[in-house]
Amino acid sequence: MADRNDFSRFEFSKMRLVVAAGPTREWIDPVRFLTNASSGKTGWEIARNGLSRFAAVVYISGPCDAAYRTLDGATNVAVDTTADMAEAVLKALCKNSLLIMAAAPADYTPVAPAEQKIKKQPGETHRTIELRPTIDILKTAGENPPERCIRVGFAAETEHMKEHALEKLQRKNADFICGNEVYRDRSGFGEVQNTLHLFDRAGSETVLGPMAKDRLAESLLDELERRLR
Repeated sequence: MADRNDFSRFEFSKMRLVVAAGPTREWIDPVRFLTNASSGKTGWEIARNGLSRFAAVVYISGPCDAAYRTLDGATNVAVDTTADMAEAVLKALCKNSLLIMAAAPADYTPVAPAEQKIKKQPGETHRTIELRPTIDILKTAGENPPERCIRVGFAAETEHMKEHALEKLQRKNADFICGNEVYRDRSGFGEVQNTLHLFDRAGSETVLGPMAKDRLAESLLDELERRLR
């Protein structure tokens, strides 16, 4: 966790912005995988908006929608699995950096991925696949962070958003967390508009939106810059 007493001395123009975006894939067999509906747009918009503010931008993207896989002007790192994303994020962090974990990495991975395509068997009524948790990227980044490294997480929730977001903020030793509600028939994953609830460790809440994701990214960086400078 960054020293709160140093927050007034952060200058974006002298910092590296590290943004992780999109989903990850956890392979069940060579042709099937676990993933989610994240498009990568929010993270891409944050990184794009950061190009004019930060000394450098590292954009780490999972298998996003095609439009959000790379960003001109940034250092682009393409990843596939949650382990890949964790390795890239931890490598990119440095002194005077800001990590925004806007990605939605898979929380579980198969214990024993099949080497060949799994075949449906005659008369088969169900199949059980044993899963284990993947590495928690934000939590790991907070265990031994570089000096003056600010960490911002995201909490996409279907219920009790504020409660879950604040719990994640403390458990993962982050400095800020952005809570947002996701539903199949409402704003969230893949949608153009969204609302973010920015929380700090004191429980202070700032609501950003609802607004288009490009404006939301700008508003989020504006608010973080206001709090940190």
